[in-house]
Amino acid sequence: MGYLAGPMPWRQFEFRDKIVFVRVLDSGKPIVNRGFVELRYKLGATKSYKTAPENLEEVPESSEIFPDEKMGGRSSTAQDSAIKKEPDTPIGPDSVVIYTDGACSGNPGPAGVGVYVIRKTETVEMSEFIGSGTNNIAELEAIRYGLSELSDDERKGHVVLYTDSGWSLGVLVGGWKAKMNLKHIGAVREEMDKCSNLELLKVKGHAGIEGNEEADRLATMAVRAEHSRRKTYPRR
Repeated sequence: MGYLAGPMPWRQFEFRDKIVFVRVLDSGKPIVNRGFVELRYKLGATKSYKTAPENLEEVPESSEIFPDEKMGGRSSTAQDSAIKKEPDTPIGPDSVVIYTDGACSGNPGPAGVGVYVIRKTETVEMSEFIGSGTNNIAELEAIRYGLSELSDDERKGHVVLYTDSGWSLGVLVGGWKAKMNLKHIGAVREEMDKCSNLELLKVKGHAGIEGNEEADRLATMAVRAEHSRRKTYPRR
């Protein structure tokens, strides 16, 4: 996951024998957040990394300050405003609620998805092994599997899908520009377009939220067992 900060400028430093760009104050001093600084490997890159400030070395001949616009990234404020945690339409008895999660052993490595669907009269558990993949692919596939579970009538109604993958939400509804996994993103969007009232929401992972915990369990089980299973039972 990228390390997000506000729209402050950048300056070049040396890190592990490479010249990198570090988020700085207007004075040129690196911004330290919880003991780490944010760095990117080239101008215009959107993926950030963290390191301790003592790992940086000054580049005496480079004192230029680069505005955040040149980096081309999005600030955390813009991202947070695009990614919602609460539905606009209240969840009612006829709403379909879906929790999804992706898991991967290694990145890439054996990957699986977990989908936990709560319908009016039943609950569905889906644990799907998808072969070799990355964490991001697993998260996207989990969302696609969840949406493809919907019937035509359900697609016409209110659907709420929760994921703890901020990256997936960013590329699907947050306006982030993705350079990889475009095929998977497109496949998810095709499923999204079939829905009349779909809300994709962010849920905090590993926080004791039942649906999210169940989706995580199902995804992990798929990876460990390298097989798929599906279970349907009356809604609790």
